[in-house]
This record gives sequence, structure tokens and C-alpha cells, in this order.
Amino acid sequence: METAFTDRAAARPPASRAGRRRTETAWLLLVVVLATLLFLTRYEDPRRVASGDSFWYMRQALIFTGVDPEEARLRAGEQVCRDQNRAARAKNQRAGCRTYTTAGFSPRYAAIFHSRPGYPLFAAPFVVTLGLWPGMMAATLILALLAAVLAYLAVWLASGLRLAGVLAAAALFVLPTGFAMTRMLTESGVFAGYLAVLLGATLLVRGRRSGLIIIVVALAWLFTVRSASGMAMALTLFAAGLLSALGRQHRRTGLVTGAVGMLAVLVWQVISRVLHLPGLYETIQDFATSHFKARPDVADPIGWLIERNLGFWPDRLALELAQPVTFAAFLFAGTVLVLRMRAVAALWIFTGLTGVMMLLAHPAGTEYDRLMAPIWLPVAAALGYAAALAVSRRPEPPVVPEPVGTPAALIPRRREPEPVTAGG
Repeated sequence: METAFTDRAAARPPASRAGRRRTETAWLLLVVVLATLLFLTRYEDPRRVASGDSFWYMRQALIFTGVDPEEARLRAGEQVCRDQNRAARAKNQRAGCRTYTTAGFSPRYAAIFHSRPGYPLFAAPFVVTLGLWPGMMAATLILALLAAVLAYLAVWLASGLRLAGVLAAAALFVLPTGFAMTRMLTESGVFAGYLAVLLGATLLVRGRRSGLIIIVVALAWLFTVRSASGMAMALTLFAAGLLSALGRQHRRTGLVTGAVGMLAVLVWQVISRVLHLPGLYETIQDFATSHFKARPDVADPIGWLIERNLGFWPDRLALELAQPVTFAAFLFAGTVLVLRMRAVAALWIFTGLTGVMMLLAHPAGTEYDRLMAPIWLPVAAALGYAAALAVSRRPEPPVVPEPVGTPAALIPRRREPEPVTAGG
């Protein structure tokens, strides 16, 4: 009898693991299909897909495929001009772009984009296979789908609800992040990197060492895609880790994540100096001089930036308070995260605030929506969780069982009453 029971017990795990793999594959396919449909829907927005920044990414992707730099310049400019005309016609305006000119751009300006090889390098194989425009957009789509999958995993593991992860991934495309991810810019790659860091931190909280590897790889990716975003996320890790280390729970995890964040900042500073990469100083000068064309370098770039921020934020905050949708959504997200996903709430919230950090370095109204897009990442997570609870029949979120490879939720469990002893 004991032997038969042992044989049955030994026979169950492989079948159970296979069933879990099939279930997980089905959920992932659902996320990918849903995200693809939403991406294509947002892509149809009549506004421009390619901007001036897109020109440099297309040019760089072509150079990575072996195309001559001059030919790459002409081909990239042709695609930007074509998209500009398409957007103009969609607004019933005259399509007047014939030649996209890059005359007068300083090598210092081009160097800023040369320091961001991640996105065009990732796109290069698709450009070779599909052509310039389809290849760039295929790469953008895949990075956006990766962001959706990472959002699904991060929210599911933090909340214990698969449906919350699916709905959060969908919200990622419905919210303003969806528009940003369908443009030919680095946003889809940046959001994928942010969400990978969030996933890695969640795994670390659960005691999974693989989370540390994911964080390191994600930070390395972010620094190659857009170093300012890599720096912002490294500082976010440091701040959230320090906050966790000061608390009673997850102190060790907080110390690890904080140390990784600070180490990433220091390593990047060394790499930047060794390779002479443009940093904050050059970014400020680019902004102050209108891409090094309109005026000479400012004598005190930090002072100039502070003065610019003092003039920018009062008017910007007044506009936001007049229509406080963003503030209300972020407040809602922070409340949900603190109450229901406390172990990773600080990291999600600080990740949302990286947009503010980017705007402090580049306070421009024309870039506000794009640079502030990360603020919608925690909103997507909170909306996914709230919507999943709304359709659930149980008032309490379900606790994910602990089979091999499937962690339980990070949400607090309901405390059982203490047993009453005789004479107590």
C-alpha cells in the first residue's frame, strides 16, 4: 500500500508540471494576442510615428546593417518625410516635405544618439529582413510585446491574480504609455527595461536569486537604450531599496536592490568618462542651444537649468491642477499599491516618478507627455488589480498555491485567530 502511494505521488509531479506549463503558455499567448491587437490599434493614430529622433535611430540601424552613412542618411530622411506627409494629410493639411534635411546639426548632437545603440541595434536584423520602415516597426512591436509580458508577470507575482496581470498588460496600451510605445522611439524599449527591473525586484522579494540577474540585465539594457533612463531607474532602485532597508520587512532585499542601484550609477559614471560619452552637461547644453545651432554654450548650465525649471513648473502644475486626471490616477495607483502590494509598492511608485526626473533635466512643454509617460506604469498595475478584483466573486484575492516554479502572492494574508487555551 505504501509503495503504491509512493509510486502515485512520484508520478504526479511531471504531469502536474506539464499542466502548469500548458496553463502558463495559454495565459502568455492571451497576453501577446491582446497586446498585439491593442498595439495595432494605437499604431493607427493619425499623428506622426517618426520624429526627428526617429531619423537618427533609423540611420543608425542602417549603418549597423552595413549601409554607407550617407546612404543611410538619405534613406532615413526619406522615411521621416513620408511619415510627416502622411500625418499632414490626415489633418487635411498640405503635405510639403520633400527632403528631410540634417544640415547644420553638430557632431555633438549626433553623439547623443550614438551613445544609445540599444534600440537601433536590436532593430538591425529586422531592417535587413523586412526593410527599413517595416523592420523598425517590427522591432518596436516586439519590444512593446515584451513590455506587456513583463507587466503581466510582475503584476501577477505581486498580486497573486493572473487576471490582474493580463488586465495590467492591456491597460499599458490603453493608457498614454500605449501611444508612446507605438511611435518609432525608445519608449517601448525603456518601458520593457523598467518592467524587467520591477519583475526582478519582485522575484528578489520572494527569495529568488534569479531576480538579481534580471535586474542587472535590465539595467544594462536601459543604459544602452537611453542612458538617462538607465540612470533614473538605478536611482529609483537605490531610493526604493533604502526605504525597504529602513523598514522591518524585506530589509535584506532592500539592501541588495539599493546597493545594485548605487553600483549601477557608479559603474556608468566610470564607463561614461572612459568612453567620453555625453552626459548631463552635454544634454543641458543641447537643450539650451537648440541642438547646438541657435546659440553658443551657456556658461553655467546647472544654473540655467534651475532657472528654466523655475519658469516651467508653476505653469505646468497649474495646467495639471485644472484637469487633475493624472494626479488622481497616480494617487489611486499609489493607494492600491501601498495597501495591496506593499512589498514592491515603493519601487512601482518611484518608477512612475522617473518621468519627473527626466523633465527636471529637460523641462520642455513639447516633450511633457512623452517624458511623463512612465507615471502611467503604476496606474496600469493598479487598474489591472482593481479590475481583476471587481470581476472576482471572492472578496479576498486568491492565494496562489506554492507548486514548483509558481510563487505565492505578495499581498498580506488574512490572519487566523489565535487558539484559545484552557484557563486563558
